[in-house]
Amino acid sequence: MQLTRRTTLAAGAALAGSAALSACGGSSESSGGGQSDSKDLTIWLMRDSVPQTSVDWLVKQWADQNGGAKLTVEIQDWTGIVTKLQTTLSSADQTPDLVEFGNSQVLTFTSAGALTDISDLQEELGGKDLLASLVDAGSYEGKLFAAPFYAGARLVYYRKSLLEKAGIAVPTTLDAFNEAVVALKNANPEGVANFSGIFLPAKDYGVSAAWIFTRGAKFAVEKGGKWEGDLTTPDGIAGLDDLKNLYANACTVSATATLEEARDPSAPYNRREAGMFIALNNQFPKVDPALAPDTGFFAFPGEEPGSVGKVFAGGSNIGIPAMSRKQEAAKALLKLVFQSGFMEPFASEGGWVPGNSSYAGPLEATELGAVEVKAVQNAVATPKSEGWGVVENNDVIRDGFTKLAQGASPQQVAQETDAKVESLLNA
Repeated sequence: MQLTRRTTLAAGAALAGSAALSACGGSSESSGGGQSDSKDLTIWLMRDSVPQTSVDWLVKQWADQNGGAKLTVEIQDWTGIVTKLQTTLSSADQTPDLVEFGNSQVLTFTSAGALTDISDLQEELGGKDLLASLVDAGSYEGKLFAAPFYAGARLVYYRKSLLEKAGIAVPTTLDAFNEAVVALKNANPEGVANFSGIFLPAKDYGVSAAWIFTRGAKFAVEKGGKWEGDLTTPDGIAGLDDLKNLYANACTVSATATLEEARDPSAPYNRREAGMFIALNNQFPKVDPALAPDTGFFAFPGEEPGSVGKVFAGGSNIGIPAMSRKQEAAKALLKLVFQSGFMEPFASEGGWVPGNSSYAGPLEATELGAVEVKAVQNAVATPKSEGWGVVENNDVIRDGFTKLAQGASPQQVAQETDAKVESLLNA
């Protein structure tokens, strides 16, 4: 079975094409396929995910506990990471020893046999305190291959004074929210050029997915062993109708904002060019200090008054590549990751809910953090398909939303996106 899965991984890498891996952090110091006794390890973390306090603590603790052994921390970009991992994790000479995976991408690798079974460590890493949704994301065929690392859910940030000047109440339903952001753009209380009621770039599919999920669609559902896209369902079309309206009438830059701009949603807000934006909890420190007292926040609203909507469940898992020659050392490092010195800064500095929720106290103690935890509890994951990472890596959903912002009809986008999703998930 293991050989079959690894063959699947290699095939995935071939399909993805060769990748230039200039900084693969080769973890091997011995030739052949045997294990290495060296305690020098390499860990891959994603950009802007782990607080520097945690990184510094981990490097120092690893050295202190292992006779000065070196822990190399390499930061990876989200763009193209699936293709890069498909190539790297299939090679003992290139693989790192511990890797962070996006929670919607990890199944691509657990199902391919790319990760080591860590079920025997589950209790030691946190047991019942591990975030259940991420345990599910990191499991395959009843075994845990990637432990919960951290979770986050997007919140709505808004200028209190702008809503007051425009006579708009803080919305408590999705329909009221849709109306509020359009009304805020039209009111433009401060007379700012190119003002948006909300910064809603089509390329940020993690934000726009909230309308799809809250209306009841999931991008794809499994029926009879096959995956079917569901944007063409009434729920999917309802979500796309919402987005079509908002892209055109609530945001001036939905169709033109770049991916880099989409990843910095507080920037137009700080320039006073947007009255609202949607982002994770860790965006609040990036808000202009002059605007911070005027900034409110609330969980994305649901369809019923006072209910919480279903935003995209952000977060990551962490696992040990099966091809690493330093399995025992990597397990020791994974245990160190789940100690308080590494986990607590996720809550106190990073704005994340730690993978071991027993360390979430510093987050829950703040008003913003309490809203974040509530949003996480209602968040929705992408379809649990072995091919979903490929869907993401090919920008299928992002491209569909971009076409919608550029003028395509919801029906056209739904049909084209469903066809692409089904082709990739059923390949």
